[in-house]
Amino acid sequence: MIGSAHLPDSVSMVTGWCLHDLGRPKAAAEALDRECARIPAVALRTQTRYGMRRALAHAAAGEIEHSCEIAGRLLDTVVAVPSATVNADVRRLARELARFRANRAVRDLQPTLAQVLSPSRA
Repeated sequence: MIGSAHLPDSVSMVTGWCLHDLGRPKAAAEALDRECARIPAVALRTQTRYGMRRALAHAAAGEIEHSCEIAGRLLDTVVAVPSATVNADVRRLARELARFRANRAVRDLQPTLAQVLSPSRA
C-alpha cells in the first residue's frame, strides 16, 4: 500500500490541501471537512495531522471560531502523538490566528497553543 492506511481517499485529502496552497481556503476547508470525517477514530496521528490542516484552512477562509474549535479538540493529541509535521502546522495556525487577536475564540485558545508550542514541552 502506498500512503496512509488510515486515509480512505488519500487523493481527495491531498486535493483539499492543494486547494489551500492554491489560495482557495474555503474549497480546501470543505474538502478537508469531508475527508477528515472519514478518518477512523483510532487513527489519532492521522486525525491530528489532517485536522490541524483543516483548522488552518478554516482560519484562512475567515472561519476563525470554527478553526479554533477544531484546533482546540486536537491540541491534547498533538502533545500525546508527537509529529514534526503536525508541529509545523500548529505553528502555521498560530501565526494565522495571531492576525485575529481580538477574537475571543483566539484569545481563549492562545494559552493552549503557546503551551503546545513551548520548547520546554517534552
